[in-house]
Amino acid sequence: MSQVHAGPGRVLLSRLRDSARNLRRAANRARQVERELTELRVDVDRSEQRIANLERVHKVSTREVLQKNALLAMISSITIAANEAHTETDVYRICMHKVCAASGWSLARLTPAIGGSSRWHVADRLAVEFIGLLVDGEPTALGLDALRHGKPVWAPDLRARLEAPWIERAAALGLRGGAALPVVVGGQVIAVVEFFGTAGEGTATALMLAMATIGAEIGRVLARLRADEAVAHARDAAEGASRAKSAFLASMSHELRTPLNAILGYADLVDEILEEEGADDVRGDIVRIRQAGEHLLGLINNILDLSKVEAGRMPVLNERFDLGALIRDSADLLKPLMDRRNNVACLDLAGDLADVETDPTLVRQILFNLISNASKFTHAGTITIAAARQTDPSGTSWFHLAVADTGVGMTEEQCAQLFEPYRQVDPHLARRAGGTGLGLTLCRGLCTLLGGTIAVYSAPGRGSCFTVRLPLR
Repeated sequence: MSQVHAGPGRVLLSRLRDSARNLRRAANRARQVERELTELRVDVDRSEQRIANLERVHKVSTREVLQKNALLAMISSITIAANEAHTETDVYRICMHKVCAASGWSLARLTPAIGGSSRWHVADRLAVEFIGLLVDGEPTALGLDALRHGKPVWAPDLRARLEAPWIERAAALGLRGGAALPVVVGGQVIAVVEFFGTAGEGTATALMLAMATIGAEIGRVLARLRADEAVAHARDAAEGASRAKSAFLASMSHELRTPLNAILGYADLVDEILEEEGADDVRGDIVRIRQAGEHLLGLINNILDLSKVEAGRMPVLNERFDLGALIRDSADLLKPLMDRRNNVACLDLAGDLADVETDPTLVRQILFNLISNASKFTHAGTITIAAARQTDPSGTSWFHLAVADTGVGMTEEQCAQLFEPYRQVDPHLARRAGGTGLGLTLCRGLCTLLGGTIAVYSAPGRGSCFTVRLPLR
């Protein structure tokens, strides 16, 4: 009987022992899981901390990128606007306006380095009272520091940097911080721009890095404006001197022509006396005197007429005349000159040429110069003088004159400088032909005076063709 009872007890005891072992194993696993959970919580906390740090870095980086982009945009806008400015005042105004807009500063003040009044830009009307607190034309200690060292200066707290009676009032108006930007032109500081406001430290620090670029750009633009102004003054002075010279030469017409005409008159008188006395051996010298005098008179006339045109003192007298008759008369008068070079004149006049209304004296002078020029540079050739009427698409009537020769011709480069005064495209040929080099320049001036144009077409060895286009009135 006791053996029967002992068998189930041992089984129960064995089971209890197994359950205890299982409980211990479960407890161990629970403790292990708890440790793993603890470690996992630590890893999660660390990950959350890393994520928070990354978010902070991302926010800071994003803010810095936005600030840099804003500064780059400001520098670009200042550069573009300053380059389009026409005065130094405009350049400074643009700089003060755009820097205040980008930084959040309330006021800006420009003060010249040497004397002069200050100029203000007010971005915050509530701070306008501050203008009356500073001495006009005198930079603050911050501005003086920028002037002295030639570099931008920033003070996040004016009270810690400056000692001035207006500091507390400025702080009360919200103007706690300040910056100073020197303006450098040609290595010399010419002005300082001061800014006052409550810009944040980050913004102000980044802005200071851009200030040197802004100051250099402003200096470059101001240097360009000053150079342009100097060039304009020099050009005006040169043009004034040229006008004075032209006016002087134009006024000398009587003084130069009168004695020369007297010389030519006395030469004619002596020639007549010698002819009566039969002194033919001496008359040749008088003829040469006469020819030299006429040549000199022609040169003087060209110089004086060109001076009159340049000075705006050449009179234009419009009248109706027969253009064909004027061309034929001009060709007849210049026939001896063409004969000396064995040249032949050929007229090509349109049948409907009829009368025109302009200044016949000036037209004749243009023809004389063109025909004479063609004769000088053509030998044993043909000089063609053509004229015709034309009407352009707008209904304006014109007449065209053309003088073409079969002479030496010119290159494209020579044609480009042909109408410049005192320039002769081939000095060797010009020396043999004679002249001042003013005839074609005078032709261009007279054509312009009459409301027309002149052009040339030429090629080496194939001759030249000068075309004149004048309104019929």
